[in-house]
Amino acid sequence: MALVIALGSLEKSIVTTPLPMIGAELNAGSALTWVVTAYLLAATAALPVYGKLSDLFGRLRMLNIGIVLFLAGSLACGLAQDLPTLLAARVLQGLGGGGLIALAFTVIADSIPPREVGKYQGYISIVYAVSSIAGPLLGGYFTEQLNWRWIFWINLPLGALALWLVNRNLRHLNLRRQSRFDWKGAGLLITVTTLSLLLLSPDTPLPSLWLVIALGTALLLLIFIERRAHDPILPAHLVRLPGYLVAVLLSLIAQLLMFAVLVYLPLQMQWQKGMSASESGQDMVIFMVFITLGAFVGGKFIARTGKYKRFVVMGFALAALALWQLHFDVWVRLALLFAGLGLGLTLPALAVVVQSALPAQDRGIGMSLFNFGRELGGAVGVAVCSVLFHASLSTTADGPLDHLSPAELAPGFSGTYIGMAAIASGALLLTLVALKRHELSNRTH
Repeated sequence: MALVIALGSLEKSIVTTPLPMIGAELNAGSALTWVVTAYLLAATAALPVYGKLSDLFGRLRMLNIGIVLFLAGSLACGLAQDLPTLLAARVLQGLGGGGLIALAFTVIADSIPPREVGKYQGYISIVYAVSSIAGPLLGGYFTEQLNWRWIFWINLPLGALALWLVNRNLRHLNLRRQSRFDWKGAGLLITVTTLSLLLLSPDTPLPSLWLVIALGTALLLLIFIERRAHDPILPAHLVRLPGYLVAVLLSLIAQLLMFAVLVYLPLQMQWQKGMSASESGQDMVIFMVFITLGAFVGGKFIARTGKYKRFVVMGFALAALALWQLHFDVWVRLALLFAGLGLGLTLPALAVVVQSALPAQDRGIGMSLFNFGRELGGAVGVAVCSVLFHASLSTTADGPLDHLSPAELAPGFSGTYIGMAAIASGALLLTLVALKRHELSNRTH
């Protein structure tokens, strides 16, 4: 499962470094960012559908489908000779990639008891961190030493190994449940997800008003269909499970805060403080390392003690403190340590809450919606930060952002960090009030 997760997460970051080369060869122009966006849209939209299908048809069958689609998309990306073909291939690759992330975490939940899952969440966080750091480095190496097409072809041997390991070790998870799949609900859920992400995307090609109208219509239809479905793709009883909805919301907020730091702090370092890309990247490694350390240590302590709420409280408290430090621009590296450690602590604790709340028959869709909330949190975070940043900019600021003076940029970054600190404080209050304590089981169920 670590290999499957590495495949899915590496694909989000490995493509960023070769983008200029891809754009030059395929004459992409301003549409170049859609090489990244197409994959993210397809992967996020497919997440909950894989979860529900795996509840009905078995984890192994759906995991095989996800890996095969991902490999087919990777091969097509490497062979693409123009931008439309590459974008279509990235969508196909994303449809498979969404299954990798969704089902890997569900298989872990099937195999490991709630009290122990925090420890394994720490191991998975290491995989995520290594993938996030290695992705841009590998992308640059392949582009300079071989060809940018190798960023996609490298998936083929790794994916073949993952297929062999999965089919050798997970046959016992191929259980089926007799029920009719909610195709109408699935189609509408994919539509709502795609429209939401397009609305949040800063480079969307469609007018916002039409997106809002289409999103509202699709959302109303989804509610109408789901209330009448025999076995809905969005089971209403999940909302009533103890701690489930709160954990999903807190996970979304944690990812929102993480992306706020990952995206806006490097921009501040380079635009306002005049640092180079490599210098800002070195500082951001502190953030990634301590996210990993927080998840690893938090998971170990949860497995040992069975207590999880204290780690979520401590995590959001540290994140709020760090964002206030960034606002006042004091001890920035220490703030990165606090922010990484705090957000890392929340990861295994919230995963534990979700797994312990979900019954076995809803574990696929339940875990997928949890991961869907995390993915959506990143997109929401970037969009909210963009609004806060531009609203806080100096009224005298005019022209491209990277050409503004440090004095003109300072209010934008300061306002962004204030808003994020307020959100972290709100998450801390929500944790204290709404997240309940209960005993964690030592057995899978």
